[in-house]
Amino acid sequence: MPPDSFPEISLGTAALAIFLFCAGFVLLRGATRLLVGTVVLAASLWAGFEVWQSAPSLLHGWNIKPQPWLINALVGATFLLTFFLLRKITRTIANPLRKEGSGSRTVLGTGLRLVLSLIPTSLIWLVGAAAIHHFGSVAELRDHTASTEKSPTHDFLLKLHSAVASAIPASWLAKLDPSASPDRVKLAKLITTQSAHPPATDPVTGKPIPRARIVEDPDLQNLAREGNFSTLLRHPALTKALQDPKIQNLLRDLNL
Repeated sequence: MPPDSFPEISLGTAALAIFLFCAGFVLLRGATRLLVGTVVLAASLWAGFEVWQSAPSLLHGWNIKPQPWLINALVGATFLLTFFLLRKITRTIANPLRKEGSGSRTVLGTGLRLVLSLIPTSLIWLVGAAAIHHFGSVAELRDHTASTEKSPTHDFLLKLHSAVASAIPASWLAKLDPSASPDRVKLAKLITTQSAHPPATDPVTGKPIPRARIVEDPDLQNLAREGNFSTLLRHPALTKALQDPKIQNLLRDLNL
């Protein structure tokens, strides 16, 4: 079934579904253990997402080219390390407190478990919303470039991106997904447009004719030509370019 055929689901409905999923876990037998495990999983996802956001800047600072496979390896390693460390810590804390017959359940205890279910629900929902917003911005960049091959989920991501942008305040999105701020997306679109037109060659010298570019950075130009828009949005060179007052004034007058 193609993604476009899925019924549209609001963010509130998605949050409720995640909450019911988490609550269902914690109300089962061994509720405390399952609750802790769900929180650990959500926290590990958040840690992996934070590393994924900053991976290009970290690798650039280490003079390493931010290859997608290397970024994915860093994210995977962070997720696994965080998961196992938190599991170890929670088990160490929980074991001395474990009592025989602790499986008995009261109304107060059930209510407390439901309230605590909001913690993993919130973390998973925030990670999901930030990921949708980011990859929706990537789909927007692909939509801006007619020559770039679009995935089957392209239109579906654009719809989800629009839903997230309309449901969550811009100030929240700036903190959740700073790599896909409106100015970053605008500048990435300009770089993508310019990278699609290589400089003309001088027939006499055979060398490229210099042409003014908004951002003279070969890494950004290459990422745009390769269609690696996710890394382009998170690249530290894009952050540096956005600090230029001339570029800030240019973007302020553009409507892309």
